[in-house]
Amino acid sequence: MNHDDMARLRPAERDLPAARKQILKEHLMTELRRADAQPGQAGQPGQPGTTRPRTRRPRRRTILVTGAVLTAAAVVAAAVVGTRAAQHGPPAPTAVPTAPAAPPATAAQLLAKIAAAAARQPNPVVRDSDFAYIRSMGAGTVISVSHGHMTSYMEKVHERQIWLPVANLCVTGLLIESGERSPISPFLIVNGKIDRHPPPGMGGPDITCPSEGHLGDATYRLLQSIPTQQDALLAYLKAGKKWTNDDPPTEIGDLIGEAIVPPALAAALYRLAATLPGATLVPHATNAAGRPGIGIIWTSKTAKQVYKNEWIFDKTTLQYIGQRDYDPVTGKLTGESAILQRAFTAKAGQLPGNR
Repeated sequence: MNHDDMARLRPAERDLPAARKQILKEHLMTELRRADAQPGQAGQPGQPGTTRPRTRRPRRRTILVTGAVLTAAAVVAAAVVGTRAAQHGPPAPTAVPTAPAAPPATAAQLLAKIAAAAARQPNPVVRDSDFAYIRSMGAGTVISVSHGHMTSYMEKVHERQIWLPVANLCVTGLLIESGERSPISPFLIVNGKIDRHPPPGMGGPDITCPSEGHLGDATYRLLQSIPTQQDALLAYLKAGKKWTNDDPPTEIGDLIGEAIVPPALAAALYRLAATLPGATLVPHATNAAGRPGIGIIWTSKTAKQVYKNEWIFDKTTLQYIGQRDYDPVTGKLTGESAILQRAFTAKAGQLPGNR
């Protein structure tokens, strides 16, 4: 689980366990799974100047705002519905296009083609000191609670740039969203600065530095180490429930989300997805930037909720270009994203081409 204020995720969200239990409906509880599942994150809601740790954010996005906690701490209980931008291979400029072919008849056939295309991508040269850079457009659902009254709305599609450390989560990353710069760290952020040694009772990261992360918050180096043999990969995803409470299709959606995934793992994930139930082919799909593609709708069940998510791929290159998320009961759009650019950079805040 990870991070925003009312219109955007902020570095403040692993707080408010009491507020979550008091306010959130059953359909939001699973969205907060990462905050609930990760130990050592108990904080001090409402303490001015202190915000919670933040790491990369998951794919689904719902932002909960309560009037009682809109203090200087900007403490927000949030979960993600759809803005996590994604990539399954090396940066887009080096993508290897596939020759036009007859359209697939089923989601499994499409996933098999996507897996083959992913496997043909070249392996990027990446240094441990590098950062994965993803630029995207997206929007999610904002749930606002004031004096016991709950309202919701879709935020406007906006740009998001993120720099994630390649090898060590303890290295501070960066998020620029709607013009605001926010550090990304598993540590507490106090008055805009990373506090690696918080006072007793303030909580701390549930990792030992240096760390390659874990399922749900993985660095590129960890992604390189995940098994690609089908049975081993499936077992790895199922074991990840201790962090995420998600089923394999949802885990795969998160892994191909706001990250650069090694080609071998990307291919393995799509091959595995082709064997899983719950997918439906969408011949004509469009991402948040209006780019047309071909989609796959997943109806997947976590511990407490059913999700309906659409992965969207370019019809020619078969690269992941975004997704849409829907309320499985009403069919209403709850989140969307679009990929604009992917690359590795030498520094957080550095744009591709300046490496």
